[in-house]
Amino acid sequence: MGETQNYVPKSVHASQRPGYWTPTITSGLVSQLRNVTGAVWSPDGRYLYYAHDFNGRADIMRLDLSDKSITQVTTDFPAAPIMMLGQTTAAFDFSLSPDGSQIVYPSQKDGKAHLISSEGGVAKQLCLGEGAQGNVAFSPDGKQVAFTAIHEEIQVIAVAGTGGNQWPRIISDPNYFAFTPRWFKDGKRLVYFEYDSSSMPSWENRLVLADLETGQTKILVDGLGKEAAFTYTAGNYAPSPDGKYLAYVSEVSGWGNIYLMDLATGQSSRLVRENAEHHEPVWSPDGTKLAYLKSQSSTMTVQMVTLDGQKQSVDEGQFVCVGLAWSPDGQHLTYAKQNPVTPPNLWMYDLAKNKSSQVTTYKVGGLDEAGLVMTEVVHWKSPDGLEIEGLLTKPANLQKGKHPLLLYIHGGPIMQYNLRFEPSVQYWVNRGWVVLQPNFRGSTGYGRDFRRALLNTWGDQDMLDSIAGVEFLKKEGLIDPSKVVSWGLSGGGYATLRLLTGWPDLFKAGVALEGVSNLVSFPDQVDRFCRFLIQDLLGNRSENLALYEERSPTYMAGQIKAPLMILMGELDLRVPPKQGEEMVEALEKAGKTDYEYHEYPGEAHGWRKTVTIKDYHERMERFLTKWVLER
Repeated sequence: MGETQNYVPKSVHASQRPGYWTPTITSGLVSQLRNVTGAVWSPDGRYLYYAHDFNGRADIMRLDLSDKSITQVTTDFPAAPIMMLGQTTAAFDFSLSPDGSQIVYPSQKDGKAHLISSEGGVAKQLCLGEGAQGNVAFSPDGKQVAFTAIHEEIQVIAVAGTGGNQWPRIISDPNYFAFTPRWFKDGKRLVYFEYDSSSMPSWENRLVLADLETGQTKILVDGLGKEAAFTYTAGNYAPSPDGKYLAYVSEVSGWGNIYLMDLATGQSSRLVRENAEHHEPVWSPDGTKLAYLKSQSSTMTVQMVTLDGQKQSVDEGQFVCVGLAWSPDGQHLTYAKQNPVTPPNLWMYDLAKNKSSQVTTYKVGGLDEAGLVMTEVVHWKSPDGLEIEGLLTKPANLQKGKHPLLLYIHGGPIMQYNLRFEPSVQYWVNRGWVVLQPNFRGSTGYGRDFRRALLNTWGDQDMLDSIAGVEFLKKEGLIDPSKVVSWGLSGGGYATLRLLTGWPDLFKAGVALEGVSNLVSFPDQVDRFCRFLIQDLLGNRSENLALYEERSPTYMAGQIKAPLMILMGELDLRVPPKQGEEMVEALEKAGKTDYEYHEYPGEAHGWRKTVTIKDYHERMERFLTKWVLER
């Protein structure tokens, strides 16, 4: 009798093996999570307007701070899409009129700017014009809207009246690509970001001041040919309320710090000096201080600085914030906030009480009880001695040396993993996998020199950075070294293909999501924005054709030894499905059969539909169970 009571069924033993753990996070749960952005305040301080994304649809919501009720403003068609949850921190694209009566936003339906009452109702098109419109901003008097107009080979700043049925006025030089206009309070001037349209914005760019009365433009900050003296992120600038100063982020010191320009003299001085990258400088209503975001050690925290350089930490910790906005009375700051165990929601900081509190709560049943685990920041050395930072998420019940590893590589490739909410990471760790997210050379968050280290080395040295992370975990004894999988989206999908072709003996399998496979053909297939991505990183194609071929997974498909899953989006313009098809063709020519290919209908770059998200996780799990756990 005692022996029978002590018997443990084999099914129980099987479920204790890493990778087979009984999950408390399902694909259905992950697919139902919402994305929330920062907010815009109404002039009377009663409402907060923010964007909410779910199931392939983004809508503008209104939160009444008096009773906490939420109203969906947009209804007939959705607003501009927000990047999928977990891929990046969420940013919105809409503007509230100064009197609080109207909202202008680009529509996902046709890509054009529309006006709608802040109470909701019927939306109408802002103006005439071909192409898409975005980066919308009401003028201080509410009679005009500035925006970015995109049509074929042209991307300019334009201004249109709010009466409708009018052609917009082009403000910027069509020979350059322009982004993100910011109004001065006088309503007569704009500042915007532009770059050479035969390159990517990461390396050569400038800030331009436009006088709408005279039609004259003036370069305020010029990064052209100066090793990206101005940080590449459009929107990292703000005119002061009195119009005397421009706060902007510059990398002239090697780090993206906030500078203050006296517009009368043109002289600039660094307002904040630190080895960190700054984002989103936002002036207080009285113009005495700036709030901004500080990116450091894989966090994005809220900071404040006075005009004489006195700094104050507003909300600091192991989390990521985005979308700063001051209340009209200057007593509160709002922003979206998240960390690896907390999905994004809207938060508010009370300056008088020196305290932050959550103001929206979007929950999915079971998530709080699912046993989410916190991610830790780790460091290792690449073979050339460069220190690399990454994010390590490991199961709570660690069985040293037994866990399969997912090397989760970010896209861009100029981007960064930080301590944001990554539901897919939690999904796999919940089953017993270890997940490592490397911020290889070229990643943002580590200064100009670290980012520029990717030039002429993409597809080689950055691969070694990631491989060194795997070796680090092997030495720590955390993982089963025979069960290492590369996984990534976009540039991370390329990295997966490149790793499996260049270092085939190191990986048990690969999962490439919307990844570039052929550097030679990619520039002829991609959307206009990224046409020169390869050129900027590896030089001119005609002069470096052999290098393009050497770094292209399609040319090296015969070297792959591991099973490969390729997933693409039908409507993806950034990495068109043709790139996936070319990889499949190369695999078949090489006689490879251990691959799976699937194209998701109606999805673009970064999947947003619940049915896609659910299927993707289940499909990937079946694939990894078959080729990694069972072999």
